[in-house]
Amino acid sequence: DSTRAYDNYEAMISQDGQQGLARELARMNLPANIYTQWYWKVDLHNLFHFLRLRADAHAQYEIRVYADEMCKLVADWVPFAYRAFEDYRMGGATLSATALDCVRRMVGGEKVTQETSGMSKGEWREFEATLSA
Repeated sequence: DSTRAYDNYEAMISQDGQQGLARELARMNLPANIYTQWYWKVDLHNLFHFLRLRADAHAQYEIRVYADEMCKLVADWVPFAYRAFEDYRMGGATLSATALDCVRRMVGGEKVTQETSGMSKGEWREFEATLSA
């Protein structure tokens, strides 16, 4: 039962005023339905990096939901920085040197194909998806 497991957890971390097990070790017997309280220190740059990875469509569903909620909090906390993050990191794209060369050639009027691009078929598909997004 969850209550008894939590009582055992508390007993393991503090035994009669003595220092017990570390929390991360003591919690191994807790059931999955018990939340852990934790504190996190992070700068804004690394928080945005975390959110970019975890709020991505390729991330596992559960962590993506968590990241989406964190994004709402961060947007309320630092609205100007968050808008820049959305514009440059979430909505932006990173191109390889080869892909950038293809864009320059296209802007110059050249018809670029996968065969003339110097990219593999997989790279070309990603490039096309980036341009059509």
